[in-house]
Amino acid sequence: MKLYWLGQAGFYLVADHGTAIMIDPYMSDSLLQDRGEKYHREVSINEEFLKAKVDVMVITHAHADHMDFATLDQVFAVNHGVAVMAPRNVLSQLRARYGELENYMLFEPGVEITMNGILFRASYACHSDECPIGVIIEGEGKVLCHTGDTMFHTRLKTELPMEADLLMLPINGVGNNMNAVDAARLTRSLRPRLVMPMHWDMFKAYGCDVEPFCSQLDGAAQRILTPPQYEAIAL
Repeated sequence: MKLYWLGQAGFYLVADHGTAIMIDPYMSDSLLQDRGEKYHREVSINEEFLKAKVDVMVITHAHADHMDFATLDQVFAVNHGVAVMAPRNVLSQLRARYGELENYMLFEPGVEITMNGILFRASYACHSDECPIGVIIEGEGKVLCHTGDTMFHTRLKTELPMEADLLMLPINGVGNNMNAVDAARLTRSLRPRLVMPMHWDMFKAYGCDVEPFCSQLDGAAQRILTPPQYEAIAL
């Protein structure tokens, strides 16, 4: 399985057997256009991923840097019948915009969906959106955990998988997300093989420094991944 970080909380995964999964892609400048200069993106847009094959789209909540219509318009234009896994408030907005063109699946904590030999599990998240989720992906002998946007909550310590192959979690401490200290605390509790901090790279006003998180885990067993965006990572 290969993983590509798209920036912010966006990821693109390609299983060895070819299934392509996209999570929370923000690959436009729509927030800058809608809300002003503090939303100037610090990550370039790689249009290759806007044209990439997508079999499964996971959207963790309805905030515009996770459910970005300017991105989704382009992805859905080249991929038809995508299996979209998302909470009910996201699904209602997608149906209003795209009709029934895609294969919409309600995804909320406790829901499990198996597709092409890959198990998708929706997990609890504590965020300012009305029904946020995280996603756990199990396949090809790997367990990947994307927390979605979330504050530190005691439920995460018991409901997210222990010793996952990869944990992806926010660290910026702004907008109802964990700060570096709490993200490191959760990482130590869950003991993943690899941890990838996210949601710190896109907007300067919302945190663009990974070092406070890394310093919290100095000497810990977890290997920290901070790769360039759009670079393939073999898991």
